[in-house]
Amino acid sequence: MTSIEGAFTIKVDDQTVSRAEDSGEDKFQASFGPEPATFTLTDGRLESNGWYLSRALVEDRSLLPKRVYWFRKGDANANAIHVVTAKPNGATCSLLFSGAPLMSSNNLLYADLMQDQGASVEITMV
Repeated sequence: MTSIEGAFTIKVDDQTVSRAEDSGEDKFQASFGPEPATFTLTDGRLESNGWYLSRALVEDRSLLPKRVYWFRKGDANANAIHVVTAKPNGATCSLLFSGAPLMSSNNLLYADLMQDQGASVEITMV
C-alpha cells in the first residue's frame, strides 16, 4: 500500500529517525537523533515537515546498501525520488524503499537491497 492513515515515527534498531534540519541544502542523508521526525505516507511519498524521506532515483548500480536522503519538498525533488510503500506486518507494517527495508550504519539511514542485515524497524503512530 502507498498510504498510511495518520502520522507516525520510525525507529531502526531502537534508534529514532531524526527530523530534517534546514541547513540550506536540498538533499542530505538521513540520520538518527533525539528529535524524532513525524511522518505521513500519502501516495508513496513519505513526508515530514516540508521534506520527503526516500532513496534517490539515480544511484550507483552496486548491490551495496543505498543511502536514504531527506529531499526538500517540491516538484523537482518529487520526481527524483523512489516511491515508499508500506507492507502490513501483524499489528504494524514495514516500510519499503523501492522494495528494500531500512537499516542503520554509523548513525546514518540506508536501504538494505540484499535484505541480509536483519534490522528491527518499528513505526509508532502518534
